[in-house]
Parts: sequence; C-alpha cells; structure tokens
Amino acid sequence: MSISKFIFGENIPLLQVGNFSQSYVLIVENTFVMGKDNTPISLSTVSQITIEQERQDDLIYNNILVENLEGYTENEVMKSFLEQTLALSGISPKIRVKRNLDGKILSVEDQHLLKNDWNSWKANKLEMVFTEQKEQQKFIRNYENGMVNFEQNFKKNLQYLLLLPEIYSIIFPPNQHFTFLCSQSELNSRLVEGMEYQYQLKLVKLDEDATTVSLELHAVLNNKDEITKKFLNKVYSSTQEFSLSDFSFRIEIKYVFEKLNSKIISGELKFIEKLHDHLSYSITMNLNESMKSVM
Repeated sequence: MSISKFIFGENIPLLQVGNFSQSYVLIVENTFVMGKDNTPISLSTVSQITIEQERQDDLIYNNILVENLEGYTENEVMKSFLEQTLALSGISPKIRVKRNLDGKILSVEDQHLLKNDWNSWKANKLEMVFTEQKEQQKFIRNYENGMVNFEQNFKKNLQYLLLLPEIYSIIFPPNQHFTFLCSQSELNSRLVEGMEYQYQLKLVKLDEDATTVSLELHAVLNNKDEITKKFLNKVYSSTQEFSLSDFSFRIEIKYVFEKLNSKIISGELKFIEKLHDHLSYSITMNLNESMKSVM
C-alpha cells in the first residue's frame, strides 16, 4: 500500500466527468449601497442558458449559449448599464471553453469567431441599440478594449465561475488530512479603482447520496496584506468613522451535482465586497434547471 493511500484512503472521485446538455434559468441580482441616506441601487437579470459538455480524453469542452436575457432596474443611472449588459449578451451568445479534468479553465476557444460576431453586430445592430454617436463610440471603445484581454476577463467573471466549477478532483472519503482548494483566481474590486483580489475557493461542506453530491465553497483571500498596504490603509486613513475592521470580501457558492456526469442540478453564488455599512457591492446568483433539456 502506498503512503498516500494509507494517509488519504483510496482516491475515489465523487463526480464522473461526462457528456450532457442542459438548459438553465439564471437569476442575478446586483445591489450597490453608496451612502447612509441613499436608497440602495439594484439591478436584476434573468437569462435562459444552455450548457453543453463533452469530454475528449483528458480535456473537457463546454459550449455556453445565452438564449435570452432580460433585465430590470428602477435606477436611472443603472438603466444605461443595463442597456449595455443586454446589448453585450446579443453580440456573441455562444462561447466555447476548454478545461482540464479538474474543471480548470484552460482557454476560450474560437476567439476569431467572437471577433467576427462583434464586427457583424457593430455593422448591423450598433445604431439600433445606441442612437447617439457619442454612445456608439463609447461602447465600441469599451468593448474593443475588453477584447484585448478577453480570456483574462472571462476567467474573472463571477457568472462563469458559477457555471464552470473547478471541483471535479474532489475525492472520497474526505478526512482531516485533506483540504480541497481550487486554483487561484483574480477579481477586480467594484469599489476601489485598481485593486485586485487574489483568492481560492475552499471546500467547507460536502454531502452525498446515491446519485447526487452537494457541496459548499468559500473564498480564501490570499493577498489581504498586499491590498491593505497598497489600497485599504489609504481608504480608511481618510475617515475616522470607519476602520479596516469594517472591510469584508466574501464569495460563497453552493452546488448540487449529478454524480453520473457532473451536471449541475442547482447552484447559488453570493458575493459581497464591503468597505463599511454604507459602501458595499453584492451579487446573488441562482442557477436552476429549466424544463428544456437535450440529454
């Protein structure tokens, strides 16, 4: 018997990586708190998404198709942002991703097709969505700047963090000697310009039955000392009302999977970035199977 088997037990994967195609409804709620006397700003979207998964030897290929996206906000400032969000969803509704067998994103495939989608949309639909030339130029500038680092920005997107989990290497039985951590991810701050979080998702809860696995992951912030010295100390030194103890960064994700093929049955993501009680940004995502299913 090997030492690893003696310590950890047999490395039995809880989830089998298989092929599937499943449609989902994804509900996303964004809330921005800015000021003690201001009403929180909220924006909600509901989208119909289909995820296709195919295993090819030691690789996983996923097609993600956004078939419909609707949104709502009462805030006039956020209506412009919502308009851009809805427009973006129609430019390249299908994205193909390559992952390893742990679920880690390796690359976004066929990026030349995404550029073709953009050029076609820009030529045929831009003027219908943005009637003012100033708005058109701003949208073009922002979109094309984003395309320069498209893959990097994709990996930072919380929606795809939920849709493409890096958890397939979780083994059974877990024990006190085993700590499961996803590889490091990055996320730009919503509240402090230039600040980037570096974190890993840690397994904190796991349950299973004959056909499903339920688990929960929490973010572990790896660079708190760095961002404190470079950014947060400056933020809190400008006020006596708040301190570093008010700061909070959290990502919590819950899943239910089918064991047979690793298909998500349901998922929930909660994100909060808080400088203090009167300045925070939060996102809640709920993913559930819709009745439409191919396999």
